[in-house]
Amino acid sequence: MTLSLGAWLRRCAPDVGLSFEDLAPGQADAGGPVVVRVWLYDVREESRGRGGGMFLRDGADRPVSARMQPLRVLRYSYRLTAHGGDWQARQRVLGDVMVAGAAVACLPDDLVHASFSAFGAGALPLVVAPAEPVPAPPAPPPPAPALHLVVLAPLRPPADHAVDRAPSRIDLGARRTDTPNPPVTPGTSGTPGAGSGRRRSVPGQRPRIEERTT
Repeated sequence: MTLSLGAWLRRCAPDVGLSFEDLAPGQADAGGPVVVRVWLYDVREESRGRGGGMFLRDGADRPVSARMQPLRVLRYSYRLTAHGGDWQARQRVLGDVMVAGAAVACLPDDLVHASFSAFGAGALPLVVAPAEPVPAPPAPPPPAPALHLVVLAPLRPPADHAVDRAPSRIDLGARRTDTPNPPVTPGTSGTPGAGSGRRRSVPGQRPRIEERTT
């Protein structure tokens, strides 16, 4: 996750240093080249992002072929701080990151680490300056400009249960109603000669057979 974010930040600000380590003594002082520190301070599951069970279909009008577990979304919260240079240079760097993040909904696929390749395109949604960031611990003095950034990781599990396909035809063992009646012998029950004709089928309400997939 952090490797994918780091590759994107280097593309956003190629002329700025990038650090994932703790601040070295004097690094936060003014002067020198601008360095952006990326601090992963919180990882938690999005409770609102957890969906119900999902089903797979081969097409819009095809039956269900497999069942999947609920979608789980992990929230990675980062804190970006700019150090060195003057105040204008520090805030300009964070502004460049914010503008670049507003132009994309996800980390570009060509920068996403290979470990997420199984999740397909748009695997890592990106939220810059979230409306409700997870509170971060106090920044070490001296204070530095901060930009909160969230990368969401929807972990889509593979199908864990195959569903049998519905049969295309069901034999109910029903007999046709328009077949000739057997001949009736005179003097027995029934009307003599009734077997020479054909019994008419009386139209009526036929039972419906429905298949419900839950």
